[in-house]
Amino acid sequence: MILDFGKLYEGFLLIANGWTPLGAFLGLAAGMLVGAVPGVTATMAVAILSPFTFFMNPIVGIPFLLGVFKGIITSGSIPAILINTPGNASAAATGLDGFMLTRKGEARRALEMSLYASVVADMLGTVVLIFVAEPLASVALKFGPPEFTLLFAFAMTMVATLSGTSIPKGLIAAALGILIACIGLDPMSGYERFTFGSIELTGGISLVPLLIGVFALSEVLIQSEQRLANYILPETRGRRVTLADMRRVAWTIVRSTGLGVWIGILPGMGAETACWIAYGAAKQRSKHPEEFGKGSIEGLAAAEAGNNASVPTDLIPMIVFGIPGDTVTAILLGAFMAQGIHPGPLMFVKHSEILYAMFASLLLTNVLLLGFGYIMIRYFVRIVLIPRALLLPSVMVICFAGSFAINNSFFDIIVAVTGGIVGYLMRKAELPVPPLVIAALLTPGFESSLRRSLVMSDGSLSIFFTRPIAAVMSTALIAGLAYYLWKAGQKRFAKKPTLVKTQ
Repeated sequence: MILDFGKLYEGFLLIANGWTPLGAFLGLAAGMLVGAVPGVTATMAVAILSPFTFFMNPIVGIPFLLGVFKGIITSGSIPAILINTPGNASAAATGLDGFMLTRKGEARRALEMSLYASVVADMLGTVVLIFVAEPLASVALKFGPPEFTLLFAFAMTMVATLSGTSIPKGLIAAALGILIACIGLDPMSGYERFTFGSIELTGGISLVPLLIGVFALSEVLIQSEQRLANYILPETRGRRVTLADMRRVAWTIVRSTGLGVWIGILPGMGAETACWIAYGAAKQRSKHPEEFGKGSIEGLAAAEAGNNASVPTDLIPMIVFGIPGDTVTAILLGAFMAQGIHPGPLMFVKHSEILYAMFASLLLTNVLLLGFGYIMIRYFVRIVLIPRALLLPSVMVICFAGSFAINNSFFDIIVAVTGGIVGYLMRKAELPVPPLVIAALLTPGFESSLRRSLVMSDGSLSIFFTRPIAAVMSTALIAGLAYYLWKAGQKRFAKKPTLVKTQ
């Protein structure tokens, strides 16, 4: 389907009523403010606020919810950068370099780069949504369990990239993440796994409290070992993002946006996966991979571009085929239907004016995001000037409150505390934390897709080579792993000391 510029122009005219821009701005502002609180997910915020839109005109209510969605994904990077506490799972990779920049006294530079990368990626993702929604969604629908299995396998290879200097340590951390993901009920048989008779564990380990624990509480424990004299971070009014910084990360943002767009189109993936894949790919392609995890502006831009690019394209399966790609779009689908709008192929015919008004509001929200985010940075950055003796207990309270708010469960606080202890011990033992998070995030989808694929093929692995798309992906995966092993072998051989003969 070719974009009708006339209808897009009509969409802009339709939202130029004053109320729609106001609704989009209020949604964006609410999303950014709420998203800065650790533990508040996009699903939670949209679910809580969606009933208020049932009594609004859809031209106002839908842009409001889209503003909430965009704002909370973008602002999740704020606590990740300032206090190493991801606001939501999609910002977990951002804290790896963002917090290190804060510790160097470059919090404002980190926040500005996060904002710029988010806005650029979001804008490009919106353009993709507008122009190629139907063709891209039709490709995604051709993916079956075998293709999703290989896609998850591709994402799993990021474990090697994010393992630091020791692949074995990275594999140990990933194995721990896989074990954590296996806790709960078997997805196909319903049998209990590693629950030890606990009712709470039958539902599995909630990811967000785990993230809060391994990243935030472990950081509190690490910093608590330092003297109070070291608890004041340096002034952060100095360095800001420069044109040289933007030139350096330009291709990284474009590449990460492409990955985020593609991941957003595929149902079940989302921003949580996009941030890690974009970060890992950026590290692989970087000229300075040794800087990643130590305050790399490139790594920060990659993570933020990846997760924000997936936001608009998450809407593609829902809009074109009426199939929600994740929990947020499932809630949005319910909000559409409450307004009497049924997403699907006929939406382009029956509700084209609302559809193009939504496209126009997405573009408008990007502009509002840049302006509101830039103004708020100067206030958010002051968090780092709070004395550590006051900030660390406050972070702990926020962590506990955010963990509890996920499911209103005290057990999630226990998960966060346990995750904090595990993260602390891992950091002491120099075990990388990202492989654990990646494995815990991807294992459920990988297991489900793999087992469904084997059921389809009666236990034969040939299904990954006989289906056209799966065969191409399998070949690419094998070639990629072979290339990585070859490069790793070259590096190891190059590091071997050479014997010099002496006379």
